[in-house]
Formats: sequence, C-alpha cells, structure tokens
Amino acid sequence: MPNRERLMGALVAALLACTPSSALGAAPHSPDNLAPPDAPAHWLPPEPWIYNHWLPFDEQRLYRVLHITRVQLWTQLRDDRRSLAGLAARHGFPNPRVLARRLVTGRSGLGRGVARAELERRAARVITQGHLAQHVFFHSLHQFAIPSAAPEIFGVSDAAFRELRRRELSPLAVGRLHGRTPGFVQGQSIAVLRERIAAGVGGGDVSATQAHILLRRQLTQLPRWLDQARYNGPPVTHRGALVQKPRDYASNPAISRDGRVVAYEAYRQKLPLAVKLGEIAVLRADVDAGTTSLVSRVRKGDRNGPNPYSAYNPTISGDGGLVAYEASAGNQNFAKRYGRIGTMLCDLSEHDPTKVDRPDRSSGDSQSTYNPALAADGGLLAFQAVAGGHTMVMARDAGGATRPLVRGLRAGGDRYADPYEPVLSADGSRLAYTQSGGRVSDARSARSTVLVRDVRSGRLLSADRGGASANPGLSPDGRFVVYTSTPRGGPAGLVLRDVASGRTARIPTGGALPLDPVVADGGAVVAFAAVREGRSEIRAWTAATGTVQLVSRAAGASGAVADGWSEGPSISGDGRRVAFASSATDLDAAKRDDTRAIFVRDIAAQSTKLISDVGVAYAVGG
Repeated sequence: MPNRERLMGALVAALLACTPSSALGAAPHSPDNLAPPDAPAHWLPPEPWIYNHWLPFDEQRLYRVLHITRVQLWTQLRDDRRSLAGLAARHGFPNPRVLARRLVTGRSGLGRGVARAELERRAARVITQGHLAQHVFFHSLHQFAIPSAAPEIFGVSDAAFRELRRRELSPLAVGRLHGRTPGFVQGQSIAVLRERIAAGVGGGDVSATQAHILLRRQLTQLPRWLDQARYNGPPVTHRGALVQKPRDYASNPAISRDGRVVAYEAYRQKLPLAVKLGEIAVLRADVDAGTTSLVSRVRKGDRNGPNPYSAYNPTISGDGGLVAYEASAGNQNFAKRYGRIGTMLCDLSEHDPTKVDRPDRSSGDSQSTYNPALAADGGLLAFQAVAGGHTMVMARDAGGATRPLVRGLRAGGDRYADPYEPVLSADGSRLAYTQSGGRVSDARSARSTVLVRDVRSGRLLSADRGGASANPGLSPDGRFVVYTSTPRGGPAGLVLRDVASGRTARIPTGGALPLDPVVADGGAVVAFAAVREGRSEIRAWTAATGTVQLVSRAAGASGAVADGWSEGPSISGDGRRVAFASSATDLDAAKRDDTRAIFVRDIAAQSTKLISDVGVAYAVGG
C-alpha cells in the first residue's frame, strides 16, 4: 500500500490531473462548494472516493431508473459543462436530490462505514457536476493508486514516473528502464487496483456490485494503459498556471520499408482547432520530395456539439500507400481523448479511412482496439483488442475477415497472461509479440517472453525462455527478432535472435538501457533508443562490422550527441534510413527550438533531415 507521503502526493496530483492544459485560465469557477476561490471549472476535490472512482451508487441502477444506456450517458458528459442532472430532467427526475436519494436507497451494501446522508451528498455532486461525473464514470484508469506505488511497481518515485510519462514513455518502458519486466509491472498493478477496490468496499464507499464492474473495467483496460506511450495527463503547473506554454509537436514515426515515406503523429495545442479537429492527427511525409499530407480525416460534428477525434500510433505499409492508426473521441471542451479507441485503415490512393474493428456493444467491458501493426505488403493488419474480458491480438486480412491470433486469460483470477507489442513480418506470415503472465499473489512468478509464431498455423517458431524478455522488433523478412532482455538483478540488454537457427547475439549498448529496438532485413542493422543518465539517443548496430554508431548526432563535423531527448526509432528494410523523434535543436539547421519533431537519418549519406510539418494538421484539417 502507498505510504502517507505518497498518498498526500496523490491528493495533490488529483487537484492537477483533471485540469486540462488548454482550458487553464479561461475556464469558469468550479461548481463544487469545496473548491478554492481560484479553482477552474475542471478542479476536482482531493477526496479518495473521487480519485478511486468509488461511485456512491450502483451504475446499473442509474440506467434502470432513468431508462438510459451508458452510451447516452457518455454523450451527455462528453461536454462536461453539461451534467447528469440535465439528462435526468429529460427522463423524469428534475430534482437532483430526489434522484440521489433514489439511487442510494437502492444501493447494495448500504450502511457500512459511510453514512447514508454522506452517500446521498456524493451522489448529488456526481449528478450536478459534469466533470466530476465524467471522471468517475469514464476515466477508470485515470487514478493515482498505480503512480503512487511507482517505487514498488516501476522502480522510480511517483514524481519521476510522471515526468517520464510526460516524455511519452509508456509505463512498461518506465519499468523496463529500472529492471522491471512487463509481467512484474502488470502483476503489481493488478494487486494495487484490487487493494483499492477492497478498501472501497470495506469502508462502505462503493458497493460490491459496483466495485466488481469497476475492477473488471480496469483490468481489461490495464494492458492497453501499460503499453500506451501517448501521455493524456496533466501538464506541469504552479499555483494553477502552466509552467510552460503548450506548443505543437510531432512524435512516434513509422517509416516505410522502402524508406521513402514516414507516417507520424502531430499534436494540436490551439484549443479552438483541437476541439474542432481533435488533439492529434496522423500525417504522412515524403522524405525525398519534402511534402506532407494529412492521413486522418476529421469526422463531422453532431447535434450535441463538436466531434473531436484524435488519430495516433500509425503503422505504414512497405510502399507508404496504406496507413493504419488508432482513433479516439475527445472531450468537447478541450479535446482530450477519453472515448472508445478504435483502429482505422486508410488507403492513401482513395483517402477513405475504414474502421477495421466491430465492437460487441452488448458487453459492459472495454471495447477498445489498439496497437495496429501493418504488414509491409498491406495484406494483413494485426491489432490488439479487448473482448469478453480477454486481451487479444487480432488479424484482419485484405478481404476484411478478422480472426484472433493470440488470446490472453480472462481478467479477474489470480493468474494473468496477456499479449503485448505485436509486430508483423513484411508478408504477414510471422507475428512477434511479448507474452506477459504470472500470479498476482506471487511477484516471483512474473514472466515476460518474446515469441514468434506462424500466423497461418499458429505454430511457435521462436521463444526466449529466460522469462524476462520484451519489446520485440521483427525484420521485414521475418528471419530475425530483436528484443530487450532483463536478467534478474541486472540491467536490460539487447538480444538479436535468428528465428530459423535459434542462435542469439548480444548487441552492445555501451552501458545504456535499450528501448524500442527495430531491425532491418537479414538482421543487417539494428537501431534502438539508448537511455543513460537522463538522456536518450538513437544508436544503430551494423552486423557486418559489429560496430555501433550514433544516429541522433548533431549536425557538423563534431559528431556530438544531439542536445535533446531522442526516441522511437523506425528503420527502412535495407537499414539505410532511420526515422526518430527528438527535441534536439542541433540535428538540422531547419529546426532550432526544443519542441519534439521527426527526423530521418540517412546512415549511408551521413545526413539528418527534419521532415515533420505539424502546420499541415491545421492547414488541411478543417
């Protein structure tokens, strides 16, 4: 359990976490009577029942009493200037206090620990405050239990964890940098979530019925949350003001096998356009021509206001003609993502995005799909999905047929096992991924294994048996898999395995911790992010010479390490070009500020080129 100091840190964080950067300074005062005089509309009280999502009544009872669905509730609260009270009034309950009393009276487990009058007050606040209701109902993993336990789970303080997340390292990557495998991180996170649920039920803050719904929702979303690099939390603030003004930036490149085209994310920070278009767009840059175009189209608004959709996490075909990405609806006030995540496939010759997943709307679990991985020939798209309490890797062929490739255990028991980080060979015949698992009751049982399977037969072709490997990259020809390996009690290293022979080679990292390795055809070149002493740089190992060279190097004759944080390498099939994101100011004379941007390094020509143009996200996004 978190200690008192970390709990207080979580309380402070609760004040800030739901204050969106785009809305600071312009928002009206918070409607909560506990709010300080200068609190913005999105301020949330630092109360355990709020940041633990302990709804004071049973959610299903609300739907029955008002004769509404969860989708209708989401639509109402998507603009958090609206409240549940407005929806209730249209369904026969004009008085919020009457509805609060009705909901609490029918709650299971009433009367333990928390007085009925207090539960009614909490219910009334949920009904009358839009942002509070949005948080409690729909931000199931926007909680502070896991970050507050960061020293035990990730090996860093909660403050350091949040800082690394703002740099867009996933929770799994943060743990990996500090000797924690995905299996360990997942098992410990499950234990923390369960402890919070038990505390809520034991104290009478939440009923056993509602607690079961919340925990199942959290556990089915947990693999996605742990593996998500995109940061959707609060910026750094001081006394309610931003420490740094938000700026547009680019991130997460994916280069085509032929090295000519890069897809990437462009973040929009101007509030009116972000609300209209979405917070993030997917762009496509032609490296040689120097042109950029928008991939993700804006969806039309609806009668309830704007319809911001963010698009991110792109994957690209070998010739750059197809791009798949994640898409998620955003808040109508400040565009932050919180809707269901779906997977889209865009044929650039037609520019007509297609939704590739079909969620089961009858299920109360998470319906998200995420982490798309496109085969270079465009014939197969793998993606992760949550359905029926399982995390799965799914495959969609060119004809639109979808089938499961790998299925995790159903969430809820002592044993857990889930697939992570899928990647396909160029022809879609081979799938590499991380299998994470263990027992929640025994941290020593945690395992993380990189596997390679034949997609058609499901036959296992390769497995790292050490129980501490993750973060795979698969060569386009499917012959080599590269991954990080974390021996017990030691730092992570980098391993290259020949899938056919099983032979492995350790790639030198110079004492740095490797992240996100990628490998060219035939294992000829391996690129990776190397993190050491608070810096991250991109390096490339060449098999023919056995040497490692710096990719994110400053322009000019010095060859020094660039002056910013560099991450997210993506490599062409021949290993000549490496795309990456960096905040450096000295990689290319075309960029001198420290916003994050996308660069391509031509290893043969020894040149680095800025290729991102986030302005396109605005110019053609309307």
